[in-house]
Amino acid sequence: MDFGLVRAAHAEPLLRQLHPSSSHQNLHFSRCTGDWSWDVPFVMHLRGGRYLVAGPSRSQIVGKADTAEEAIALVVGGLPPGCGPAVVGRREELDRLDTVPPNQILGDDERRSHALDRTD
Repeated sequence: MDFGLVRAAHAEPLLRQLHPSSSHQNLHFSRCTGDWSWDVPFVMHLRGGRYLVAGPSRSQIVGKADTAEEAIALVVGGLPPGCGPAVVGRREELDRLDTVPPNQILGDDERRSHALDRTD
């Protein structure tokens, strides 16, 4: 596992509250603990020490990054609206609880701005 990538993810408060997992050198995040929410981008390693951020599905490319911090910023920029702490339970529990008041949902620009602040 790329410990620099893990450290960069841990430094991001929005990701620290999610359920992480790694497989085949990829770093995934879920909004529930019982199975995968599959609505958060994830990080894959590329040759040469670069990263590819995709997701939520493997066919959706968010972008490429030269550093772990840039990759994590792309993940944060792609978080679903109202993303909060991981829910203990399965996706069904997450769906039941996923009623965030509109005034508490970060807009795309606010999430991207926060993500960009983290890479400076």
